[in-house]
Amino acid sequence: MARDERIVPVISVLNMKGGVGKTTISAHLFRHMVDVTGKSVLIIDFDPQFNLTQTLMSQALYQKCRDQNRTVFSVMEPPTAPSLFTITKNMGPPPSLDEVMWKLFYWRDGSGTALGIVPGDFRMTKYTLVDDQKMLQPVQKRFIEFIEKAKEEFDLICIDCNPSSSFMSLCALTVSSHLLIPVRSDRYSILGLELLDEFVSGLSAIVNKPKQIVLINGGPGSSVDSNFERTLRANSKFGPKTLSTILKSSTLLGAKEGKVGCATDKKLPHVNGLRNNLTKIVNELKPHLGW
Repeated sequence: MARDERIVPVISVLNMKGGVGKTTISAHLFRHMVDVTGKSVLIIDFDPQFNLTQTLMSQALYQKCRDQNRTVFSVMEPPTAPSLFTITKNMGPPPSLDEVMWKLFYWRDGSGTALGIVPGDFRMTKYTLVDDQKMLQPVQKRFIEFIEKAKEEFDLICIDCNPSSSFMSLCALTVSSHLLIPVRSDRYSILGLELLDEFVSGLSAIVNKPKQIVLINGGPGSSVDSNFERTLRANSKFGPKTLSTILKSSTLLGAKEGKVGCATDKKLPHVNGLRNNLTKIVNELKPHLGW
């Protein structure tokens, strides 16, 4: 099938509750998905805190990208954006992928990029400071156009979102075919699911709502409470949306000072167990993605 005839999934990793491991999942699961499926993946760090970028890139490399305006902020507005409180007028078309993406992995046969990232940028916080939503419409339009062009070059796009009902979340939801919603076994996780579902349901501008997929995240350094799991799986709305495979607790997934990159690319103790766990999750996701 020709590339422009394919349906390219756009997955936003999102939960209204923070601390559920969305950045860990965006980095490690989707990196491993490249190996398991042979599909190319573009990761977009859409969280102003840019923790995903810090997971995958060294500080020096990120600074190089930022100095060259190779971040998600250039997707939203030209890099000459006037101030934190002003939106560029007549901003023109979005940049090309090559202008803002950093290529993390290539296919061995030289056929192109296997995994790319559009680095995050703290300047994205400006969109939480602008009260006039009409001013932000050209920004959203530019982002949508960028995603449409990116779908021509990648098999899947993952958007790592910040945990809020913000303008950035609205942009991500507008282009998403799927939502991957991480949860941890605490009493507020189902509340986070309910808030997200209510938020998405209330967006009348999005006619085709993204398909929700729930992933229980057990780690690192924690385990899944059996009572929580039973309650979630018995929930009439969210139980059927919850993957049967749990992301198991693993210290390999924890952020470490001065260490960057994906755990499955390193020769570490117990890494095979982590790879097997991630492989099961990827294989369970494939039918949802039409693969």
